[in-house]
Amino acid sequence: MAKSNDNSIHLVSAHDGGNGYMKDAINGKRTVFPSVLAAVTPGTEGLQIDENNQDSVREIIDHYLDNMDVTIQSKGVKNNDRYLVGKNASESGEPLITFNVSSVEGKSSSDISIICLLSLLSYHALHDYYQKHNKLPQHLDVTVDKMITALPIDEFDSQEIRQMFSDRFTKYSHAVIINNFFHPITVNIEFKKVKVFPEGAIAIFGLIGDVNGNYRNDDLFKEFKQQNKLKDFTGNSITQYGNILGIDIGDGTVDFSVTDGMAPKPKFNSSILMGVGNVAERAVKALHKQYPVIGYVNRQRFMAIANRDNSKKSQVFRSFLNNQMKTLEQLISQRVRTIYSQLDGEINMVVISGGGAAAMKDHYQQTLIQELEEISLFGAPLVLWVEKEYTQTLNLDGLQFMLSQVE
Repeated sequence: MAKSNDNSIHLVSAHDGGNGYMKDAINGKRTVFPSVLAAVTPGTEGLQIDENNQDSVREIIDHYLDNMDVTIQSKGVKNNDRYLVGKNASESGEPLITFNVSSVEGKSSSDISIICLLSLLSYHALHDYYQKHNKLPQHLDVTVDKMITALPIDEFDSQEIRQMFSDRFTKYSHAVIINNFFHPITVNIEFKKVKVFPEGAIAIFGLIGDVNGNYRNDDLFKEFKQQNKLKDFTGNSITQYGNILGIDIGDGTVDFSVTDGMAPKPKFNSSILMGVGNVAERAVKALHKQYPVIGYVNRQRFMAIANRDNSKKSQVFRSFLNNQMKTLEQLISQRVRTIYSQLDGEINMVVISGGGAAAMKDHYQQTLIQELEEISLFGAPLVLWVEKEYTQTLNLDGLQFMLSQVE
């Protein structure tokens, strides 16, 4: 069937499918929303909007991240069904489907990241169409001309897993039905090119370059320059430092990568199959045990409270988090020592990033610096601990930088 020009939309995508949050850039527009789904069962369907009610239609489309309700029909997805996605799922009161950070299932085999991305692409395309035509389409045909994404290093290191993950996008056509309106809208999506990078290395690329393909030069480096009395430091400086050890602390994994300029050194890549999400789940159980009146909140909610402010409640939540963090810190320290030994001490900088980096900074930064000083005979490497306002989207920064390099 020939595609109508009016209904055909072309997109490019940078997709960071995090265990806690989805971070995406579609045609340069960035979004962040929770990595959660809720299956829609009979009787739990949301209200549908009359297409003639322009104010209600505009409200849904202008705030589509809060209103995603889709039916997925795709051979790239194992469990085709109707889902609420992101904030709509979180606030539905229905059982949530989240990444199980305690499971052996990896990102490459999970449906969550793919369903979230297909939903986002569909609503983004609908928003673009509505902005242009001021009416709802019956259907849309979306072509993703190129997409760049990342996998944890333990999955990326397998060529078979990388190819399987890429095939889940490119091998099939995907139908997404948007269910918010009286007349559902079908969005057909095809992916032309998908490139997969390792998560640890992609964070370093996010330090090197910006979304326009230029060397990074912003306030991300401000505290680092002050701490180390450096007059100038930019993304170009990163490429001049020789071996850089990247520690990407996620919800379910901690990825270790070594880069030299723009060149990854895959031989030294490794992962710990534990992250801040696992720590948070243990902290939730410990909190409930001591304070039974506090229920088993999900780990995203627990982390939001722990990092929210300096209130008594946040302080108590942080104390439980820090108590459970010690095991993960010990595992990271052991792996750093191993990599340091493998490289004969030739590490000139250590970069700590990832969604879990902020949660660990106050409790672990000085310990890590002291341990690096202990094992360094000729001066410890500099430590760049990426600040909270940058760390959640650093992988996305790197993906967008690399997207600008891919034809």
